[in-house]
Amino acid sequence: MPMGLPRLGRVCLCLLVAGLAPLGALHATDDIAPQWRFVHNAPETEGDQRYAYHWRVLRAALEVTRSKYGDYRLEPGRPMSEKLQVIDMQRPQVGLNTLVLDATQTLEEALLPVKIPVDKGLLGYRVFLIQAADQPRFAGVQSLEQLRQLRFGQQREWSDVAVYQVAGLPVVTGSSYEGLFHMLMLRRFDAFGRGVSEVSGELAHWRKKYPQMAIESELLLYYPLPVYFWFARTDEGRIRARRVEEGMHTLMADGTLDRLFAEEYAATIEQLGLDRRRMLMIANPHLSSNHPFDKAAYWFTPTP
Repeated sequence: MPMGLPRLGRVCLCLLVAGLAPLGALHATDDIAPQWRFVHNAPETEGDQRYAYHWRVLRAALEVTRSKYGDYRLEPGRPMSEKLQVIDMQRPQVGLNTLVLDATQTLEEALLPVKIPVDKGLLGYRVFLIQAADQPRFAGVQSLEQLRQLRFGQQREWSDVAVYQVAGLPVVTGSSYEGLFHMLMLRRFDAFGRGVSEVSGELAHWRKKYPQMAIESELLLYYPLPVYFWFARTDEGRIRARRVEEGMHTLMADGTLDRLFAEEYAATIEQLGLDRRRMLMIANPHLSSNHPFDKAAYWFTPTP
């Protein structure tokens, strides 16, 4: 500090120097290697909270690998449908480079998965959004044959469509995620199958507009539906996948993934009473044989 600087000047200079620190930190965070910039799929519509948990898990996986790999940036891309997300992931220009999505054999051929299920397989447990007045129709369903007498809504491009169809369950498809909730209320179909991890937030959002919407109270449909983080089959994509896989193994080993899962879903699982529902099981024709179903710690199972 110059000795001849007036007191006011010294104070101003100190404030200026102090004020520069955050700017320096900001520029430092901009200096992140391109492979550690994770641009992920954004919510498709207002109120779409389906993936908030998944990005918390990804952030945790990146945090536990920070000392080895360095800083990272996690940010959403522009909103788009699942079909466009997969297309965007395969483009060479800057766009999405990180995806969370349920596995299909076709997707495995296009993208590189980290085969540790982010939600412990919870998405494969399905309950139904219905019109509350229709609950008596579902109360009498005891078998798949009886379930086949109902119609089920799904988005046209979702892998669930073929799962339902192969099981003989009639499907009415819609062109958009948001539109399916409107179609249910217009009775275009009888039920909208939703993952346990999705349904409570969706009901809370849509019941403001449709107070007659409800979660069916007695049935639980299950088909294997592992949800993974996905990366491009490029050098950068493989580097990202390697870091995330190491992080996910650490989260499994130290109990962090179980803790995050419980924080996010334990109350919902209890509220929906999964262990008290009649569970009907169907196959998933989309899956390859190369999934870690033999690792019990990776998967959630409702227990009575």
